Amino acid sequence: MFEVFARSWEITKLSLNVIKKDKELLLFPFFAGLFSIMFLVAMLVPSITISFIEEGVGPEAYGIVEYTVLFLTYLGLSFISTFFNVCVVYTTKIRFEGGNATFGESIKFAVSKIGLIFYWSFIVAIVGLVMRIIEKWAEKADQRDQPGLLNQRSQLVSNYLTSIFGMMWSIITIFVIPAMVYHDLRPKDAIKKSVETLKRTWGESLIRYYGLGLIQFIFIILGIIVLVLLFIIANSLYLGIIVIATLYIFIIMLVFSLANTVFNTALYVYADTGKIPEGYHQEIMSNAFKRRNNR
Repeated sequence: MFEVFARSWEITKLSLNVIKKDKELLLFPFFAGLFSIMFLVAMLVPSITISFIEEGVGPEAYGIVEYTVLFLTYLGLSFISTFFNVCVVYTTKIRFEGGNATFGESIKFAVSKIGLIFYWSFIVAIVGLVMRIIEKWAEKADQRDQPGLLNQRSQLVSNYLTSIFGMMWSIITIFVIPAMVYHDLRPKDAIKKSVETLKRTWGESLIRYYGLGLIQFIFIILGIIVLVLLFIIANSLYLGIIVIATLYIFIIMLVFSLANTVFNTALYVYADTGKIPEGYHQEIMSNAFKRRNNR
């Protein structure tokens, strides 16, 4: 466990050093979060409309409207996230190749891939919607056929299975966006490429997926401890402390999300080409996983 943590910490530091060279990288997750919030606020209007529809029509009609709005929400959020992740991967790609992409150049590149971005976002939205439909069907079946304790157990099993599927989907698609950026692959081929790359980077991919999250969690816990101490010590200014704590957590989530994407791109480059990306070194990459020589 300590070895995993130590390597994850080293990877985090190297990834942060890459971010220091391209500080505009921080703008992409910031705008992704900002536009996502704006989109969710905009979607409140049809959501409120649904609440009135629910009172006036049967559950079947309400379900169709609800799932339509839910799909559009998934699609919009996925599109925003994918668009700015493409910007991050492209900027990182140019840095690894010795260049220095500007903010505008990365946005322009993402715009040129708008068709692929929408296609991938559509697939992600469908997967999210299907998982939600399964959850709803399980809830309705439980309420109709299995009252009491059996109902709760069946629902727990359903939630567990959908969680496992969601986790597996997230893992096997972690290299989809790098594959789209580097090779201009359509989503179907990008998923195949992601799975192929994952087979070569299995160990470190999971460390990237969970290990950096562990370090992020530790930073958040440390922030909460400091927050509690400030509440104990301070006699006033509680609102200011809460604002500072919220900003701290937001910054931690933004930076670690970016570091994850940068290292994910580095992993992809090394697995695909065998070259050490700029900012990383041979030891951390070669010890991370064994590349196949019979590719």
